[in-house]
Amino acid sequence: MSIRFKLIISYILLIFISFSIIGVFFNLMIRNFLINEARQNLIRQGSVIQRLYNGRISTPEALQSIRYMPQFRVGGKILDGDLLVVDLNGDIVYSSKQNPFGGGNRIEYAILDKITKEGSYNSIKIGNIDVVAAVFPIISNISGKVIGSIVMYTLVKGIKIASLQIVGVLLKGFLVSGIISLIIGYLLSKSISAPIAKLTEVVEKIKNKKFGEKVEIKSDGEIKLLADAFNDMSVELRNYYTSQRRFLQNASHELKTPLMSIQGYAEGIKDGVIESDDIPKSLDIIIDESIRLRDIVNDLMYLTKLETHQEGLKMHKEYLKDIFDECIEKIMPQLNKKKIKINYNGNDAVVKCDRRKLIQAFMNILSNGVRYAKTAIDVETHNHKDHVEIKIKNDGRKFTDEELNNMFERFFKGDEGETGIGLAITKAIVEWHGGTIEAFNTDGGVCFLIKLRIA
Repeated sequence: MSIRFKLIISYILLIFISFSIIGVFFNLMIRNFLINEARQNLIRQGSVIQRLYNGRISTPEALQSIRYMPQFRVGGKILDGDLLVVDLNGDIVYSSKQNPFGGGNRIEYAILDKITKEGSYNSIKIGNIDVVAAVFPIISNISGKVIGSIVMYTLVKGIKIASLQIVGVLLKGFLVSGIISLIIGYLLSKSISAPIAKLTEVVEKIKNKKFGEKVEIKSDGEIKLLADAFNDMSVELRNYYTSQRRFLQNASHELKTPLMSIQGYAEGIKDGVIESDDIPKSLDIIIDESIRLRDIVNDLMYLTKLETHQEGLKMHKEYLKDIFDECIEKIMPQLNKKKIKINYNGNDAVVKCDRRKLIQAFMNILSNGVRYAKTAIDVETHNHKDHVEIKIKNDGRKFTDEELNNMFERFFKGDEGETGIGLAITKAIVEWHGGTIEAFNTDGGVCFLIKLRIA
């Protein structure tokens, strides 16, 4: 079952349930309103009759002189009321309707107390018929006592018919509203299902490794956010796929070289091609290439752990100057060997970091600077409101465009590069600390710019 069909069915059920609940409550409300309106009409007309006859009738027999045919409008419909005149024994002295309840000319004893006392009733039974009634006692002009009652009433059935007519009009309105709502629901479901259908098409393409495909959706709200996120994901997948393919190519090349050297020298020793005097030298080469191979594999494993966050961070507040002091101390032998000076300038800053990993990141950049610098490496720090900028400059040759575009890619090496993994590890460490890193050329050489959050 498609999402569009589910949305339409849900919309229909929602409309049906809502209209049913509204219809039931509205019907009850209208019926109660009409009954109350009818009661008020009966009270109003009965009061007029009571004032007209009270104090002018002396005996119960004279009650027959009371004649009246009530009529009133309820809910836009003209209803006929009826009038009973009863004595204190419940005998019907006069009725505007012949034998109205099919029970003879006497009111049942069970309701005699109600219809001989003044009051109004939303609903009582006279015989087996539900009526709305209003009772008005008639007082004798001689004895001053009650000698009978005027009972004004109308059938509840008539009121129900009037309420059903009003509800019928309401239902027609509901029907029109329902049709309009269904049309709107159809259009809304289309606006939701159509983008999802487009997303599904692109997902099928990505499943077939057609990365970078984008979906164009003219919408807003959550659907637009979903489409934008999906497009970003598609681009990231393409970049990741391209990166992984390049990584495998580079990795196979980097691993192939030391393996071929090891294999070549090992076979030469085994086959006696290498003379005994050259065997120690050959073994040294095998050991060196094995160490190089081990370092490459270790760096790859470490980088993978960093990028997949398998390598945990032990975060503490550290002074940035203390970290660089340790880095400079470790790299000082290389600096002295190449007669390169290193300068540190800037205000100290406190950062929350894994000291060991951040030192490794800085050491990779400083080691890179030692290889290329002519005379000096400058480290500058600049504090900002929520972050610190770290600039590591050297006066070596400038980066080429290819180097700037691939500086932090795995296995990309400059002219004097080693494994090509160091700067990739540096970037992973900096980004894991919530920072950024970039490289660019300056007038006097090159610069690495790192931004870290201040603790």
